[in-house]
Amino acid sequence: MRFLSALVSVPPVRRGAEAWLLLAARGVAGVMFSVSGWHKLFTEAGRARMVTTLHEAGIPWPDVSAPLLGGIEWIAGALLVLGVLGRLSSLLLAAICVVAALTDGVARIPAGLGVLDWLSWFFYLSEVPLAVLLCWIALVGSGRFALEARWASDGQQAQRRQPRYR
Repeated sequence: MRFLSALVSVPPVRRGAEAWLLLAARGVAGVMFSVSGWHKLFTEAGRARMVTTLHEAGIPWPDVSAPLLGGIEWIAGALLVLGVLGRLSSLLLAAICVVAALTDGVARIPAGLGVLDWLSWFFYLSEVPLAVLLCWIALVGSGRFALEARWASDGQQAQRRQPRYR
């Protein structure tokens, strides 16, 4: 239960350059996932491409998994942009990246490479650095430019204004 409450808690607000980097990271990753998820849900070509990819990667029930993953990407990406439930959204999207890298991504790496060449290919998969970025956001929170940070500070100010009775 502590883990779940930590996922929805608002960590201390980051300031300075880190706040701006968090805003940029949330914007880039969130828009990318939200647009990608929208296409997987609401366009025939996007849905078909996702079902094919999932089928080739050996993911169970691709006809069910594709819209489910598309919905998670669409909603979690939008929440990430807004800075609402940023930690939970980041972890969900990071998990999608890890599974994609270990299934579809690894399958795209040419066979017969040495260890260093294989690692080079692996770390150039877009899912790998994106998963690391999303884990950073999940660890430190959405930053000061997130709606959840604003709501948390409004709640703290309201608590300070309330008189205390004994």
